[in-house]
Amino acid sequence: MKIKNTTTPHWILVNIIVLLLCLTAITVHAQDEPGSPLPFLLITNSDAASPPTIQLQVVGMDGQGNAIDFNGGGVVLKENGAPVDFQVTGSTPVGTLTVFLIDVPGGVSEQIPAIQQAILQYASAGNMVEGTDYVAIYKISETGPVELLAPTNFYNSVQNAFATPLEPETGATALVDSIMAMLNQMETLKPNPLMQEALVVMSDGTDVVSSQFTTTDVAPNAANLGIPIHTVWLDNAELGGLSIGRDYLAEVSSGSRGTAVQLTNPADLAQIWSRITALRNHTNLSYLMDNPVGGSLEISLNLADNPDVQATTSLEVSTTVPSVTIELPIESRIMSLPNLDNPVKLRFATTVSWLDGVERKLEAAQLVVNGTVVSDIPVQNINDFEAEVDNLVFGDNTVQVAVLDEQGIPVTSPAVNLTVQEGNRDVPQDLDAGGASGLSWLIWLVLLVALLLAAFYLVRRYDLLSKVKMPSRGGKREKGAAATASSDYTAAAYDEPLTQSTPSAKSGNQPIVTSAVPIAYLEVLEAVTRIAGPIELKASQVSLGRSPAQADIAFENDITVSRIHATLHLEGSHFRLFDERSTSGTWVNEQQVPEYGIQLMDGDEIHLGAVHLRYREA
Repeated sequence: MKIKNTTTPHWILVNIIVLLLCLTAITVHAQDEPGSPLPFLLITNSDAASPPTIQLQVVGMDGQGNAIDFNGGGVVLKENGAPVDFQVTGSTPVGTLTVFLIDVPGGVSEQIPAIQQAILQYASAGNMVEGTDYVAIYKISETGPVELLAPTNFYNSVQNAFATPLEPETGATALVDSIMAMLNQMETLKPNPLMQEALVVMSDGTDVVSSQFTTTDVAPNAANLGIPIHTVWLDNAELGGLSIGRDYLAEVSSGSRGTAVQLTNPADLAQIWSRITALRNHTNLSYLMDNPVGGSLEISLNLADNPDVQATTSLEVSTTVPSVTIELPIESRIMSLPNLDNPVKLRFATTVSWLDGVERKLEAAQLVVNGTVVSDIPVQNINDFEAEVDNLVFGDNTVQVAVLDEQGIPVTSPAVNLTVQEGNRDVPQDLDAGGASGLSWLIWLVLLVALLLAAFYLVRRYDLLSKVKMPSRGGKREKGAAATASSDYTAAAYDEPLTQSTPSAKSGNQPIVTSAVPIAYLEVLEAVTRIAGPIELKASQVSLGRSPAQADIAFENDITVSRIHATLHLEGSHFRLFDERSTSGTWVNEQQVPEYGIQLMDGDEIHLGAVHLRYREA
């Protein structure tokens, strides 16, 4: 007789339910695990002042937080939806803000000296750049972050912050709430809105309970903001060797493009410092408009292998801006010379037009080679001119033409690359202006000597001096004045090659045009040097600095100001402000002035070191 087993189906059902519960738990856990975030792209500046050249400033991180190399060909640049070819033209030091968030419960008190030493290691030469990078320090308390050091760009300030050693917290510490609070504050802490932020959390990774957030909120929030969270795990002696917090810190870092290391391995800290400093410089890109016209441009930058990772900006191109192009075929951009001992006479053809199609008068033009003005160009010969070039080098050389039109708008052409090889003289026909200039100068010298000798012979032979009536001592000198006035354009610095000019005793042959009526003026809001009343700006180029012998406007008692700190250039009806490689930088409305300057508007506030000015237009 068989006995029927009625319990088997029940056990099978129980096993199926348990298995489903396990699979559900695994699935939920997998969903909670943060994956690698997407790369991050940002266009931080743009300039359409010299069409057809468009200039951009960009920065980016891959999914692991490494700086994107824009030379690598992995990005696509588009203008109004159409791809354009671009080139990398250098970089601009924008700076970084690194915030250290320190979690020091009682069990990590023995590691406090190592914590302080790690922060000082970053805030030193070789990592942080004084004057460009900023550091802030916060401590995690029971309710949130507490400021120990406001953002500073000086090493000594960080050292002074630890004059009184850190004290461990006696109660619980709110890790998650503190991190989320810092992420929300980072934008307001940045001295320069363009600089890249980084959060360095030094903690044992425990006390992650929060009444406002879940533990998985931290990494996605940081990734969306583009703020990497680098974590440094501290070994808490009270946890008996348990490393549960280390796993959480590692998840936060990997999910926010950060790096996770242990404080007990000091050499690993260099990984964090290198990730941060790699984002200090933003990459400069430029491209040529295929069809230069005025109006709005929609610029987009995206990854070639992931078009969803994108940065965008809008540009307005003025219809009255001149467009300058050097017409030199690709095949004519290579030449050979036996040496570079003497200047070389070259020929160039240039096309100048205005985007609105209206022909205007050119006031001046200059040839710029390797960033230096080498020759003034007669404006009537701008389409086909010759010039002596004395600063060529073997290898690649950049050639540009800068013009100033009757509107007072200075524009520089896109750079043409000219390659000079060593060998027998072989100059392309498009460039050849009739041989080396050293020989032509010798011929002219011989002719000049011959003419002088002939003139001397005629004067002696016919006693011409006795027949010349000399003017009286009080005679007029209109001709001399006219001769002086005819030399109104001189070579300028490359940063702003052209403005209308008269020679200045203070700055050599810098171009300056003066006006009886001030074009704009500066209000002095704060300065050690006393300057009475508003400073009137009557010239198209005005230099500011500490040296009375070199600067047009001198703050001679302000040691925070460089000898030549900044320069104002008139462009149309507004001034553009340029930093002259000053030690402390030049700032407009808390934004650092890039290498191509910032156009000023009425009410803009300017900082040169400790000098605080306000720009006003007349």
